[in-house]
Amino acid sequence: MNVNERQIPLTLLKLVAIVGRLPQDYSQISLIKENLAKMKAGYNGEKAIDYQLGYLPQKDYYIYYDVRLEVNGRYFQLDTLILTKSFILIVEVKNVAGAVNFDTIFNQFVQTKNGVEYAYPDPILQLNRQENQFREWLKKNHFSTIPVHGLVVISNPQTIISANNEALNKKVIHAASLPNKIAQLHNYYPNRVTSDKELKKIIRIMNKRNTPLNISILHSYKINEKDILPGVICKECTYLPSVREYGYWRCPKCSRKSKNAHLEALKDYYLIFGNKITSNQLRDFLLITSPSLATRLMKSSYPYAKPIGDNKGRIYSLSFDGLPL
Repeated sequence: MNVNERQIPLTLLKLVAIVGRLPQDYSQISLIKENLAKMKAGYNGEKAIDYQLGYLPQKDYYIYYDVRLEVNGRYFQLDTLILTKSFILIVEVKNVAGAVNFDTIFNQFVQTKNGVEYAYPDPILQLNRQENQFREWLKKNHFSTIPVHGLVVISNPQTIISANNEALNKKVIHAASLPNKIAQLHNYYPNRVTSDKELKKIIRIMNKRNTPLNISILHSYKINEKDILPGVICKECTYLPSVREYGYWRCPKCSRKSKNAHLEALKDYYLIFGNKITSNQLRDFLLITSPSLATRLMKSSYPYAKPIGDNKGRIYSLSFDGLPL
């Protein structure tokens, strides 16, 4: 059964927010869009294997998505973790097109697409490191010695896979082969080495120790705050900025009206600048001048915006739990 739901990566959401608020001639816009496309492809690849995991008997598996743990002062991210009483499986998904070659001599992952070769870090090395780190994490937290196995799963069914090492067929598969591969692992690890009770304890500790990555998108790309375009974006035509008229936000380009379009703007602010905002910052970001309007908008945005402090020193804490980002 699924322990949790796969979430859209926070960094992907931040990239979406910032792309919509940078001038299209901004110096790094091409790089940011390229990284955004890669992250979207990765996330779509991960969702593609969820379909295959749906074939597994719910009662025999615990599937944990997106956990980031620390061991020996270093953090490691596991995008898909499958826990059973016989073994634990780490799944590293790659969503690539064309042909891919796993070069174990130079430890490269080479993609050939439209006649052009692209080299990437070897996912097998990454997977081996993750296996060792998770074994160490289990040991540090005093759990039983459970076999930990890893797979690189290619989510695109049309991708051609080749390698200069036949042993890699135990580590690299297409997504459609995942249920069968898990059945083979059960044959390879026939004995139960842990209990349902201990698996649930592992999950509880992972929930407690999970530390999602939350980096500043401005710092990552060295973007000046002044380069971020303020205002409420029209959801219909993406025009910026909408204007506030008679209790609504109206788009000057397509005339679409919205009562709560400022919530989308507040989510952008949250993703780009962080979860604290003052009344002055709110007015500057929404391009409004009235302090009383700012107060009304924040009151109407509860519980996504909660006041902290009174009157002059008041700030607002932004949180979008329960509201799709």
